[in-house]
Amino acid sequence: MSTDENQQPEGQTPRTLSQFGLFNLVVTIGLLVFGVVNIFNNLGLYVSPGTLVNQVLTQLHATDAKFPILTFESTAATATVGSILLTLQGANFGLITWWAFKRMSARKSSFWVPLVGAAISSTLTFIALFGLLVSDSAIMNAIIEFSKSQA
Repeated sequence: MSTDENQQPEGQTPRTLSQFGLFNLVVTIGLLVFGVVNIFNNLGLYVSPGTLVNQVLTQLHATDAKFPILTFESTAATATVGSILLTLQGANFGLITWWAFKRMSARKSSFWVPLVGAAISSTLTFIALFGLLVSDSAIMNAIIEFSKSQA
């Protein structure tokens, strides 16, 4: 290869990675790695969200001893909700990863994209958890009675 082949066309400056570009790259990749580790660590909770509901109920009792000790009984719908949640979490992560890399390749700010993905992921988990809590009449009655006693 001659040195002429490595030269930039006249009038163009060579592309260098600025300090912000390096910061953007490192933070974006770090957040994406954190996201994939988080998904794999919570895989059991996504597959069996009844466990997550029971953890929330235990935490509610630990926060206030007046809240009754309750146990969520998993049903066939629980497994379906878990499968849907796992699929949505995977699709969310895939879309966020694609979007972040697309923005990075265009040399645009992308560190905020995984943060948006985390907010979406948390919202999806909350909706699934709330749906399971609302579907159990014994839990809903206990929550209503507890809230009445606090007023």
